[in-house]
Amino acid sequence: MPKRLKGGQMKLFDFSMQKEGKGTPAPSSGWPRAGVMALTFFWRLVAANFLFVVFSLPLITLPAALTALNRVCVIIYRDGNIFLWHEFWKEFRRSFARSLVPGIWFALLLFGGYFFMSLGSSNSGLGIVAIAFWSIGILMAMTALAAGEYFFVMISVLEIRDIDACKNALIFCFAKPGTSLAILVIVVVLSVAAAMLMPLSFFLIPFIWVVLAQYPICYIVYDLIEKMILVPHEQQQAETHSDESDF
Repeated sequence: MPKRLKGGQMKLFDFSMQKEGKGTPAPSSGWPRAGVMALTFFWRLVAANFLFVVFSLPLITLPAALTALNRVCVIIYRDGNIFLWHEFWKEFRRSFARSLVPGIWFALLLFGGYFFMSLGSSNSGLGIVAIAFWSIGILMAMTALAAGEYFFVMISVLEIRDIDACKNALIFCFAKPGTSLAILVIVVVLSVAAAMLMPLSFFLIPFIWVVLAQYPICYIVYDLIEKMILVPHEQQQAETHSDESDF
């Protein structure tokens, strides 16, 4: 069974490998593994995308649906196998209440960014004032998108308090600019592509478009969580057990 962070204590996940194809081991990490798992479980990702759209139709459930989709993506990448409905439904119920307030907070931050950018656009003749409005708006929007992605992936795989997850998300957002930029590029490129391909993308969104963004984002963020949280904790636990064995 997938393991979570319990009571603020971190535990390394089980990275047991699954055999793919004709007895060929799947890549153990990185983009090669992410690509192999995406191809192997393509139709489950399509089904997960559809479940996300259905479960987020009442907008109040969108944060929980996003968290459930993220968990499915992480498990597919990490474990190479998944009971789709079981994991999606379990995570949706578990995160419904806890994800709602942070979801509203990130949405308000994103709306605030749009509001300040609209002020910058409507006051374009004011020079430095317009630039200030645009700068504030862009910073707020970028923070909402990047930190929101960090947060909703984090709570999908770690049993951690929302306030701690928010703090970690904001830290990652500014301490890891390369990762944050990659997240923003994925979101912006696919959003622009969806707008340009309308009305075709209207039929693609329920089946594949959302997971096209979330699967690579989940891989990127989970890889960061593993390096920054899980592996250091494993090393700390090993040192602690070694010190105890000396007595």
